[in-house]
Amino acid sequence: MIKTHEFNTGWWGSPVGIVTEHRFFDLPADERKGQLEPYDWVEFKMPLEDSPVRIPALHRAGFMQVDTQINYRLNLVNLKEPESLARLDVEFADEAPFTIELEDIMSFEHERYFKLPGITPEKVNQRYVLWCRQHLREHPSACLRILYGGKVQGWYLGSASNGVGLNLTLAMLSKQPDISGLLLFLRAYRAFASRGHRLGWASFSVQNTPVHNIYAGIGARFLNPVGLWMWIR
Repeated sequence: MIKTHEFNTGWWGSPVGIVTEHRFFDLPADERKGQLEPYDWVEFKMPLEDSPVRIPALHRAGFMQVDTQINYRLNLVNLKEPESLARLDVEFADEAPFTIELEDIMSFEHERYFKLPGITPEKVNQRYVLWCRQHLREHPSACLRILYGGKVQGWYLGSASNGVGLNLTLAMLSKQPDISGLLLFLRAYRAFASRGHRLGWASFSVQNTPVHNIYAGIGARFLNPVGLWMWIR
């Protein structure tokens, strides 16, 4: 009912788990403790609509809610296109391979991993850089970077999903961009649409109000939110 989260374990440097079945919280206390014992921390995701009846069991197991993710769907075609988009260039990783370095990215502020003991902004950024590199290896045709005047402004990494559109996995501005997040998003969506993608989907933290406003402004459809829970040794 708990499995090792391989990526987070590699990033964190010691065992990290993820609860895969909500039945875990119905186990006797000693069985729960035994399954948690190998890990430094463990995550669990649950639709908020399911939370009211299960929250007491999560609390008994020592889990706390650390974030809420808002799911959304977005039509990638027929979005507004400011004239300034024409001045932004796009490079896909399958045509012009690129890397992303720690010193390139803007620090993340709205991140549940700041709840972990001893965490630092640099450690959180390291996780994203590792994630980006993995994504670039596995999905180069859906990963792009955006440039203005030859200078990289940011990146948008996606992955194609059979039958359900493009997973809009991660968007990031560079450390000192000359454009807004909105322009980064719109230019990326135009590029994704040019490759035949019509529907995009993903989620974002409810704490990230700027991104929420961007999606609301461009007509995203918001779906049921998901609560993220964490047990920490």
